[in-house]
Amino acid sequence: MDTRQEIIDLTCCRGLFAAWVFLYHVNLHAQFSLGPFGRLIQRGYLGVDGFFVLSGLILARVHPELSRSMATASRFWGKRLARVYPVHFAIIILLAMLLLAGLSAGIAPRDPSRFTIGSLIENLLLIQGWGFGDGWSWNYPSWSVSTEWAGYLLFPFLWFGLGFCSAVVVGQIAIICFPVLGLVAYLSGHGLNVSLVDALLRFLPEFVWGMCTARLVPIFADSLPTAAFAFVGLLVALGGVLCGLDPLAVVGLWLALGSVTMHADAERPPLFRKLPFLRLFGLLSYSFYMSFGTSELVISQIFRHQSWDPSENKLTYSIAMTLLTFCIAIFMHVLVEKPCRRMADRWLAEPDPLAGRGLPM
Repeated sequence: MDTRQEIIDLTCCRGLFAAWVFLYHVNLHAQFSLGPFGRLIQRGYLGVDGFFVLSGLILARVHPELSRSMATASRFWGKRLARVYPVHFAIIILLAMLLLAGLSAGIAPRDPSRFTIGSLIENLLLIQGWGFGDGWSWNYPSWSVSTEWAGYLLFPFLWFGLGFCSAVVVGQIAIICFPVLGLVAYLSGHGLNVSLVDALLRFLPEFVWGMCTARLVPIFADSLPTAAFAFVGLLVALGGVLCGLDPLAVVGLWLALGSVTMHADAERPPLFRKLPFLRLFGLLSYSFYMSFGTSELVISQIFRHQSWDPSENKLTYSIAMTLLTFCIAIFMHVLVEKPCRRMADRWLAEPDPLAGRGLPM
């Protein structure tokens, strides 16, 4: 199949990962009594790890030619920056407007140290997740976007290096990524919910894992029962979550993502084809993920002003968070993310080799 074509199942997985992270953050305040589902929500931060694996996988499939020239790499960096930066920048502007409006009304932010000039510069440079400063500043979900930006900068060189490796060596690199991730989780003392100083250590093995998977997918796609493997991956992920073993849960997510990619590569019908709303949410997922931090700031301030405890008003808090996050996300997706991506695609399109020769196109 055309590797540039959208894989609907992966788009749906993006939506599921964004929802998982969102539920985790809502529950930090609402403190639901979730019974057997409690550990699943409490490990919602692993949705970010799913994003990291998915990022390496998709980039390696969509940009197989990056090792050819620096000009191609430059266009890649421009397109990736246009993909993530406009929404990131727009959210910062929105937060600044809310901060100024609150200060003019005599309402101080809950944590003023989040909004320093130094941390603003780090956020504008997208380096706040590199261990240099406080990644929880300004729009705190963007720490993961910062680490992904580091991955984008490294991707052409990593992909160039993998191009010299045989499939056997690529498979060995993928296997090595698992103990490296386990070591990161062990040294952190609290799984993969690591401090921002170690964010790149968490990100890089998962990113490389996804890249290696993209190399291996065409080899096995036609011969494996991909739907069954995807189901096994979900079971492994669930087992890792229930046992409190974050690296094992990420192995399950990796197996599921690799399986649905092979499923598409073998030109089989999407597994989520009967859930079109999930694909729509997947398309919205980046703006949604980037918006919930702003919603949390606004809703928490309202609850503080009213002397309401989110844990005692669980449903009200959760509904307010969900509605406001969707409102901001739709605004950002329609008016910022999509237009900027279209403009970048036009500006950074590869030149037509026939155009300079006066030949018919």
